[in-house]
Amino acid sequence: MTRSVIQGIAIAVMFALGLSSKSVQADTVVWRQSPIPVELVVGVEQLIRLPANAEIGLPPVLANPQMFRTLVTGGMAYWTALEPFETQRIQARLVSGEFLLFDVSARTVKAPPSEVPILQVVMQGDGEMSTGTSGLDAQKRAQGDAVLFELLRYAAQSIYAPTRLIAPLPGIREVPVGLSGNLSRLYDRGRQPVVVMPHRSWAAGDFYVTAFIVTNEATTPIELDNRRVMHTPHAQRSGVDPHFVASAFYRQTLPGREAGKLGGNRTTLFIVTDRPIRSVIRGAGV
Repeated sequence: MTRSVIQGIAIAVMFALGLSSKSVQADTVVWRQSPIPVELVVGVEQLIRLPANAEIGLPPVLANPQMFRTLVTGGMAYWTALEPFETQRIQARLVSGEFLLFDVSARTVKAPPSEVPILQVVMQGDGEMSTGTSGLDAQKRAQGDAVLFELLRYAAQSIYAPTRLIAPLPGIREVPVGLSGNLSRLYDRGRQPVVVMPHRSWAAGDFYVTAFIVTNEATTPIELDNRRVMHTPHAQRSGVDPHFVASAFYRQTLPGREAGKLGGNRTTLFIVTDRPIRSVIRGAGV
């Protein structure tokens, strides 16, 4: 599972708060030089995990934003049909230069599901059982993506969604954060008076996600930048050891402290690690 793919899922989960909390399944398909059929349900987002990041080429019919919506980030494609349509050919150009082809159609159903299985696309030879353990590895990667997506969504819902809408999920448990105080060094804030307080933490499978409440104490608005979270590859110095996986802000624009009475100057930073956060952070205190 690549870091860019996981970061893509971390970003995607911010769009997933309105989905139900049922388990996300993953189906695996092997690219065999022939178009991959994809049937969309109108209004239901389809997640497609590509072998690598890609540029999407749309036919004229689907280039209409009133008909079809697409987003690609970190090797994950998010497709939503807004109207039914007959089969259309979509091209995905991977960073390697190779093209994947998808024959995509969309239909309306009387009772649409709240979510559909993630479609995992692997290259021929990477996802077949006949190649030894590679097929199992591909399945494990797909399962890992689903676990991470579900964990992040559950964490975000636990903070922002009404309690009555949050259903317990098997395998996800809340765990002690084990941290306290202002951990502002987790964010390269420059001269911006930003406070970063540990809030809650959850675990599932091999992943831990910890929520930090980020507050803007300045009188002017600030724009948060995920590249300045101190565990990212772009950081010049690090308060976190290599066991991080991904990070995402719930929202990036924070008003000044005059909005504090309504909580408008606060947001949540989600950090994903492969072990409890308290054993990952090194010297991140003020």
